Amino acid sequence: MKKLLLAVLVVAALGSSAFATDVSRVSSKAQNSFAEKFGNAQNVKWTAKESYNKVTFTLADEQVEAFFATDGDLIGLSREVAFKSLPLAAIQKIKKEYAGFSVKETIEFEQNDEKSFYVSLVNADKKLILEVSFYGNVSVFHGAIK
Repeated sequence: MKKLLLAVLVVAALGSSAFATDVSRVSSKAQNSFAEKFGNAQNVKWTAKESYNKVTFTLADEQVEAFFATDGDLIGLSREVAFKSLPLAAIQKIKKEYAGFSVKETIEFEQNDEKSFYVSLVNADKKLILEVSFYGNVSVFHGAIK
């Protein structure tokens, strides 16, 4: 179940269009937790889903997404990063094994004080999401035909 929720959150973070939600649909516990953790945030936009709330905001000139359970617990944080910020071993592996693909987006996802990266790749026929560990291990997280 935890892996499924993580998959939903990663797909939501990669290339999702953000539509503001009526704030009354967002859990008040999530809103309070957000305000406590990120009180200086600007440009705050909420999205309410059945099992979680997502908030997109700017903090220290960075666009960040935070995911909260409806009980207010912080599930994780994501932000877009440059492909070149991945561990060098991962960059080399991706360039070699996925030479026919273009990098569409790279995000850093932090959950329970652990960071991992997700790289969205595309070619003419397929879209892949790779998971990259903090140590440079690369695996296919999600793959789909366009």
